[in-house]
Amino acid sequence: MTQFRSSLSALLFLSASSVYAQAAIEIDLPANSIGYSSQTGLLYATIASAAGLPYGNSLIEISPADGTITRSVFVGSEPGPLAISPDAPVAYAGLNGAAAVCPVDLATMTAGTSFTLGPSTFLGLPYPGQIAVMPGSPNTVAVSRIAPGYSPDYQGVAIFDSGVMRPTVDNTFSGADAIAFGSDPSTLYGYDQEDSAYTLYTFSITSAGISVENSADSIITGFNVNIIAEGSTIFATSGAAVNGSSYELLGTYEQSGGPVVLDDTSNTVMFADNNFNGNIVSVFDRTLFLPLYSLSITAAQGSPISAAGCGPRCMAIVYDSNQIFIARDIGDEIFANGFE
Repeated sequence: MTQFRSSLSALLFLSASSVYAQAAIEIDLPANSIGYSSQTGLLYATIASAAGLPYGNSLIEISPADGTITRSVFVGSEPGPLAISPDAPVAYAGLNGAAAVCPVDLATMTAGTSFTLGPSTFLGLPYPGQIAVMPGSPNTVAVSRIAPGYSPDYQGVAIFDSGVMRPTVDNTFSGADAIAFGSDPSTLYGYDQEDSAYTLYTFSITSAGISVENSADSIITGFNVNIIAEGSTIFATSGAAVNGSSYELLGTYEQSGGPVVLDDTSNTVMFADNNFNGNIVSVFDRTLFLPLYSLSITAAQGSPISAAGCGPRCMAIVYDSNQIFIARDIGDEIFANGFE
């Protein structure tokens, strides 16, 4: 039986000794990825088969208000990476067991027809590493394909329209394991998280497919670093913020490298960190790169592997300890006491 409980979390203002507390909602399930739909106002998470019935191998829908699982749908073998359209109630779950991607209509919570990711290479069938939905085109996705168990595992980025692959793909030996769209549907950003060159890519997308438009090394650094983008600004889990047009490093948020989300309502950047303070949410002024405060997720036992914003000052985090936490109204106590 899935368990829900409210765990006490301490909110630590980084430049003062005052300690603030608020409740974080805990859901005990082995999730792999989490995302938020601005169209439905709800969270979605891919659940491993280890969960068993009723949620194993499913995409679940979660209310960010109270952590209630409102609906679920079976999507296939071992769902892992997840991407949600910013423009329509559509999600895509990557299937680590079936080497495929399953589209889901979030309005009706029904799974569509899964599609595979191109022909086998000499490393076998390509698997979904990361998925990004094209802005303005909810039926079009970019997929960074991988060969699990190999290093490098990169098998190229491809573009799919309603499950049909465009002919031109990126087939370099190593490349953009991490991918993200900004606001331009013809531009995809990528980062090589496996090679010490730490290459940042800009891909051009046309009706024929995808090709590298620009690249540069060591603007973002670190292995296993993921990226998100807003407009033409790239935010990395390493803390780097980069102008995706000029490749200028705009600044660095001093944190420990966990999943990153943006909160436009407060102009902040939030990281799910795991460091000497334990599991915390670190909140920074997006423009000034200054730390504002942090929320300690005291009941989290593992390391954060995925996160999503879920409304103003709200963050949902998946941990590798089979736990999901939803922290709402982050910083309310501080703001209520006159912090600006």
